[in-house]
Amino acid sequence: MKRAAYKEPVYLWAWLETALKHEWEKYAATPVKPDMIPGHEAAQAWGFVVAGYSLLEQGLKAVLHMRGKQPERTHALSVLFAELPHEDQDVLRAYYDEFRGTFLDMRSFPLHTLDDFLVNLDGARNPRGQLIGSFDWRYFLTEEGSGAPMPLVSINVMHEVTYGCVRLVMSIDKKDGKARGSTYSWRLRWRRSRRYQDWLTVRMNSAEWGQEGNRLEIVWGPGYGDRYDYFVFEDGQIRSFFAPLPDAAESELPIIDKRRDVELFDSEEGFRSIGVTISQPRSNPDAERAHMMF
Repeated sequence: MKRAAYKEPVYLWAWLETALKHEWEKYAATPVKPDMIPGHEAAQAWGFVVAGYSLLEQGLKAVLHMRGKQPERTHALSVLFAELPHEDQDVLRAYYDEFRGTFLDMRSFPLHTLDDFLVNLDGARNPRGQLIGSFDWRYFLTEEGSGAPMPLVSINVMHEVTYGCVRLVMSIDKKDGKARGSTYSWRLRWRRSRRYQDWLTVRMNSAEWGQEGNRLEIVWGPGYGDRYDYFVFEDGQIRSFFAPLPDAAESELPIIDKRRDVELFDSEEGFRSIGVTISQPRSNPDAERAHMMF
């Protein structure tokens, strides 16, 4: 059987990312609406789910290819996942765990692990022993499924795990190890950081700056993994953290809660107070769609 010929790495991740972003944008614009008739709800989701299966399969195969492995010619997602190096499996599990634990709509999702989710997506086996979950969904509109029950899906989760695959392919290609730092909670942190940058800029240009001494300031949290956003001001330097707070008994710095200050901060008013007019609207990460992926 002829081996698949894969594109150059830059095109692997670029085309996967482009297709995934477009699927996410379509789903954000026309989400599935809850319905008392499950079949009608599933029919709304059909196009997103079928594309989601294909994206996730190609994402897993792309990671395998980047690791120098020839992926099996199979649609079974759990089989492809099992072929990944353990460190890559752990990265994708982190994407799943953080998304399920952070995204508001996912906290009650019954499949607790990525491993369970992929086995569920693969569905039952046909008489030839093939896993047919993707085919049951592919032909759902006109055919009765061969497996029972139909695999439980979440379009958001399929997109999130595929995004993890994209980041892994990019990270392997660039040899930068950054895939672990792009999980959902980190992406939300990046958006919050825009607000902190404005907040600190205004403070650093005010007359009161420099009078508070060494300290630790909490600006957000706690979130997934009991992590906080906090700054350490020490000996004229500022360090930013997204992590659990240090043990108060071990820290010599006073801890100051600035969460309310950040929440009430208005960029336009703040910059005006230091004599700066903002010519372009400032982004407000809290007003952006919480599940924005890119």
